[in-house]
Amino acid sequence: MAVGVLSATEIERIIADGVFKSDSAIEPQLDPADSAIDAPLGDVMYEMRGSRRPNAQEAVLDVIKHYKKLTEKIHLSRDEPTTLAKGCVYLIKLKWSVALPEGLCIRATAKSSIGRLDTLVRLVADNEPEFDRVTAGKTADLYVEVAPLTFPLQVKPDLALSQLRFMRGNEEWCTVPHGALTALYEEPPVLIVPAGGKVKTSHGDPSGVLLSLNLEPENAKTGFVGYCAKNDIHQAIDPALKSEYDPREFWEPIQADPTKSVTIEKDRFYIFRSVERFCVPKHLSVDCQAYSEGLGDIRIHYAGFAHPFFGDNHSKGGAPLIFEVRGHSVNTILRHGDSLAKVYFRRMSIPAGQPSKPSSYSDQELTLSRCFKPWT
Repeated sequence: MAVGVLSATEIERIIADGVFKSDSAIEPQLDPADSAIDAPLGDVMYEMRGSRRPNAQEAVLDVIKHYKKLTEKIHLSRDEPTTLAKGCVYLIKLKWSVALPEGLCIRATAKSSIGRLDTLVRLVADNEPEFDRVTAGKTADLYVEVAPLTFPLQVKPDLALSQLRFMRGNEEWCTVPHGALTALYEEPPVLIVPAGGKVKTSHGDPSGVLLSLNLEPENAKTGFVGYCAKNDIHQAIDPALKSEYDPREFWEPIQADPTKSVTIEKDRFYIFRSVERFCVPKHLSVDCQAYSEGLGDIRIHYAGFAHPFFGDNHSKGGAPLIFEVRGHSVNTILRHGDSLAKVYFRRMSIPAGQPSKPSSYSDQELTLSRCFKPWT
């Protein structure tokens, strides 16, 4: 069996072999092009005093015992959604636990629709001192730490806030270095840059590719280059809904500036897009990481996976990635072309299957979470 990120076919196979443990039937909803699986919530939640990872000797229940805010656990109802308050931290047990064979590890990230709601979602596992990771060969209960920052969030059992990617081997073995990607940039291009530009690489990193902030208008009609979430939003958002909310009630558009710059105000949340555009082939997937050293007092966070065929059906030739940017203690000025993220191309262990339907974000431009109606 080859090293790499597992395809949908392989994920279905390891599920049949018992990689997940659950009190109910496991019925994955996978598209042939998927390189990760949605992780459904269970029905048990704890409000915590703050964010806390286990150490290598702690189970998640030990963390809950010592750092929970309320005495009793909270049961999530299937009939009525439970609202998670912004500024609070919760641990929610997933519907599944995991029993990984040797040589197979898990990486996790928040789903795109959740990251665009300014909600931190991080996988927490027994005896794992890092978020969003489960070591090869480990058996563990799985939880997600959920922290809404701008919008109160509604949740129910079976709602997926995060996704799990299985990797055979380690990240180094699965990562395609710059040299091997060079030919792919040429024909067909995997990463598309404006005429006269070139792919930016990370100094001292043989595999990381940098993504740049795009402050050119999305289209001439609107002149928008981004969105900023309004302050003091109290209406809870149900992320399971599609095209439900009027974006004008929650967001302020950011118009293009002649200086091609934007001021990130402290404690506010923004949506932007990358200059670079992706057209991911069937044998590769993408893993994204924040790259904010030296940019100022901001945080960049976003859904970290792009599947095979991402951008493949885009009429403009590839699709950009979306940046989710939050200001912290002081205002920070960003300029067009500033590097905001680093991506790694991971080889698939076998090529992904042709998608049965286009991804909701594969044809994206400057796109809010899917629970919002289009901006018209």
